[in-house]
Amino acid sequence: MFQTITWVSLSLVLTGIVVHWLVSPHPRLAKDGTENERGRFRWCFCCDDRVGLARLKRFGCALALASLLLLFVSGFAGRLLFGEQIHGYTLMLHVGLAPVFVICVGFVVITWGQQCLLNKNDRERLTSLFCLKKQEVAGTSDLGWKLTFWLAAFLAVPVSLSMVLGMFPIFGTHGQEMLHCLHQYTALALTLTVLIHLHLLIRRKVLYP
Repeated sequence: MFQTITWVSLSLVLTGIVVHWLVSPHPRLAKDGTENERGRFRWCFCCDDRVGLARLKRFGCALALASLLLLFVSGFAGRLLFGEQIHGYTLMLHVGLAPVFVICVGFVVITWGQQCLLNKNDRERLTSLFCLKKQEVAGTSDLGWKLTFWLAAFLAVPVSLSMVLGMFPIFGTHGQEMLHCLHQYTALALTLTVLIHLHLLIRRKVLYP
């Protein structure tokens, strides 16, 4: 079941990214203050901080993405391709990389969280979307990557806690099975969210250089 859900969800997200890139119009920046912020945030691409801090922040982002990729491959490749549970050296690699990923996620949230906060315009646009009011495409250009940033940060919590708590026998066999299931699905959701986040960031960089 999990194997099918993973393949379907990955296919849908990747297809949606390709379709969005091809058919979505290329809007101009709205004149609502976004132009003033266009140089402030480029995530891994560049930033206006001091050179040393900027490099450290980019390194933290790159390390978080690299560790997430390796965790995904080590945790999902055997399951998706051969229907096998993670074991042996692959499991050792997966467990060894997990603390690196958790530390990097905390670093990214601390260093980039301020730039990903929703401002007044973002909150108004989000409210309009919930009310099903039509929005200009340029008016929502920043909302997507900000929301996916915080969603990814939120999903990193159950991914990490389910992994740590599953190492203790206090929950019993059924509890550990539930934690393992939670770990798998939240890890899948985290990976999909990061894919969408990266797509929106790269698209924004191309559209608003």
